[in-house]
Amino acid sequence: MKIIAHRGFSKKYPENTLLAFQKAIAEGADGIETDLRLTIDNEMILYHDRSLKTHTGVDAKPEALSLLALKELDIGEGERIPSLSELLKLAEEKVTLILEIKYNVENYRKLCEILVTQIKDKLDWVEISCFNDKVLAYLHTLNPNIKLHKLIEDISVLEDHSMEVKYDYVEYFDINVKLHKIALEKGLIERRKVIFWTVDEEDLTKEIEAGLYGVIKDGI
Repeated sequence: MKIIAHRGFSKKYPENTLLAFQKAIAEGADGIETDLRLTIDNEMILYHDRSLKTHTGVDAKPEALSLLALKELDIGEGERIPSLSELLKLAEEKVTLILEIKYNVENYRKLCEILVTQIKDKLDWVEISCFNDKVLAYLHTLNPNIKLHKLIEDISVLEDHSMEVKYDYVEYFDINVKLHKIALEKGLIERRKVIFWTVDEEDLTKEIEAGLYGVIKDGI
């Protein structure tokens, strides 16, 4: 079973920072999950929240600033908001990267187009996830070889009898761990590659026995 570090080793280090990514790799994580946004100057950065305020005190959207301006902000322990390029260089096939696109109606197409170009020669270790179906479908249109993850936190998605047909082009189902019993009961774990997030102390013995592909954790 794969152990994937949620925003890097975020249990001990500032989330979505090069420090957290480095520590996750050092601790032997199989993969790193992180969040992808596009700056105003079309640079891809790794940042989760819609606002910069919680982590930096700056009341602005990440998409509203340039990469240079964002690099001036301290997001904890002297760490700066990393660019995707920095993470790709750091990882270099050491771990699988799962890049979650944070949907923004104004720029998601541009983000996808830039992303597809940047990872075209890295598809054996870089994968993409998203909640939004429009993003997943567009990425598949741009490059059907990209391994996609459908993020699921709504029980109605799992209860849809046509779900597996609807997402036949998706490689993985990344499911909120609160729904783990339903995924098990439906036999989804046995048929498809399922990853649960964000796992802490949940008992997944039965799911692992059924062939659970992986878990996303804050710790390693």
